[in-house]
Amino acid sequence: MKQNRIKFIGILLLFIGIVSCKNDKKIPLQKEDFCAKIHDSKTISLSKELQQFEDKLNTKTGVYVLENGTNSMITRAWLCEAAEKTIDIQYFIFSTDNVGLIACDYLVRAADKGIKIRILVDDFMVNTRIEDVLTLNSHKNISIKIYNPGVNIGKNLIGKITKFATDFRGANQRMHNKTFIVDDKVVITGGRNIADEYFDYDHDYNFRDRDVLLIGKNSKTIK
Repeated sequence: MKQNRIKFIGILLLFIGIVSCKNDKKIPLQKEDFCAKIHDSKTISLSKELQQFEDKLNTKTGVYVLENGTNSMITRAWLCEAAEKTIDIQYFIFSTDNVGLIACDYLVRAADKGIKIRILVDDFMVNTRIEDVLTLNSHKNISIKIYNPGVNIGKNLIGKITKFATDFRGANQRMHNKTFIVDDKVVITGGRNIADEYFDYDHDYNFRDRDVLLIGKNSKTIK
């Protein structure tokens, strides 16, 4: 007990000494853009990265489990930067929250470089204005299709509830595909939709989900 008290007093005195030390030098603030490392990589391309595995990928399939939400999002961002021809994505939910806006930003960056983007999303969970959808779709390299649309596409809760009440069989035909396909070479599929709570980014709750990344033979069977 006495020894612990001596240690406590010593630590307390050390803390007081540190706080009381006067230092007139101002430490400059440093801001680091953690996405800059991806954006600055102008020389990366998917074909170059996969070239060394070309012989194996013709007959075998590479599989990598994306357990962590952050890593799964970064992988999608990197693939957008490395894409050379096409990005095809299908999701039940494509939110306009933080993750959704980040995803849109990288897709637009890819489209600006000439990559053809095709997006298929279920109408029931399109929680944004139709004007926003049309704005994104107006890009010459981006095509957005809505699965099983109602009379009014986009944020229209009353209309969607009415549709379920009057035509449940038709309204219940939903698309739960979740695929992210780049250049018909690399596929990410699994349980994650595009929304904060699927990537450990929501402050209130998050889903415990995972994706798998596929390259090689069997990745070509997913469309």
